[in-house]
Amino acid sequence: MLKKTLLLLGALILSCPRPGSAEPLDIFYFEYPPYYHQRENQEASGIIVDIARRVFAAAQVEPQFSFMPAKRILHEIQGDRPAASLGWFKTPEREQFAFFSLPIYANRPVGVFFLRENEDKFRPYDTLEGLLQSGHFFFGRVQGLSEGRYLDGMLAKYEDKTVQVTTDSIRLLKMLESRRFDFMLMPPEEVNVLLDAAEAPKEKFMLKAMSDIPQGNLRYIIYSRTVPEDLIRRIDQAILTEIGILAKEKQTDRSFEVFDQKANYSQ
Repeated sequence: MLKKTLLLLGALILSCPRPGSAEPLDIFYFEYPPYYHQRENQEASGIIVDIARRVFAAAQVEPQFSFMPAKRILHEIQGDRPAASLGWFKTPEREQFAFFSLPIYANRPVGVFFLRENEDKFRPYDTLEGLLQSGHFFFGRVQGLSEGRYLDGMLAKYEDKTVQVTTDSIRLLKMLESRRFDFMLMPPEEVNVLLDAAEAPKEKFMLKAMSDIPQGNLRYIIYSRTVPEDLIRRIDQAILTEIGILAKEKQTDRSFEVFDQKANYSQ
C-alpha cells in the first residue's frame, strides 16, 4: 500500500512543472504588424508576441514559435497536434473547434482607412453601415480573419462588395494603394507600423472613425482542443498576474477620426 502511494505521489510530482523547468508548446503566428511579425533573423516579434512571452514565462511554458499563413494556422488548430496561436478574436465558429484563453490584448476601435484622394467621396458617411449600403464602395479584407462578431455580422450582408485577399495585411494595403478596392478597416495602433512595413507614404492615406463601429475588440490565445486544460488554466492565471482583466475601451475618444500628415500614427 505504501509503495502504491509513493508511486502515485511520484507521478503527480512528475506531472507538474518543476521550478526552473518549462513546458514546451508550439505557437503559430503570421505576418500582421504591429502584433506579430517575423524578423530577418526568423525570430517572432511584435506587441502581442512580447506580451505573450511574459505570460508564458510566468506560466513556465516554453513557446516554440512557427511562422505560417493565417489560413493554415486555423487548419492546424483544428488538428490533433497540441498547439496555440496568438491574438485571435473569439467567434462562435472558432469556439466549435478550439479553446480560448482570457483576453491578452484590447484594440482601440477600428476606423475606415482609405486613400486621401477619395476624401470627398467618404465625407458624407459617418457610419460603416451607411457606407456599405450606398453600394458605391468596395471593402478589402484578409480571408479567414475576423473583425469581431458585430462587424463580421454586418460585413456578411455585403459579400458582393468585398475583396478577399489570401495573403497578409501588407499585401492588402498595397492593393488599396493600387485602387483594387476603396477601403479597409484598421485600428489606429496598426497604422504607423503597417505603412512602414508596406513602404507606403503616410500622407497618401486617411483613417476615419465611424459612429456605429463598436469598442475595440479583445484578442485571445487560441488553442487546439488537444492542449491540456490544466495548461490553459495555468496560462490564464499568468495572464491575470501579468496583464490583469482587460476591459474594452470606452468609445469616447474620437481624436483619431481623420489622420493627416501631422497626426500621431503611433497611437
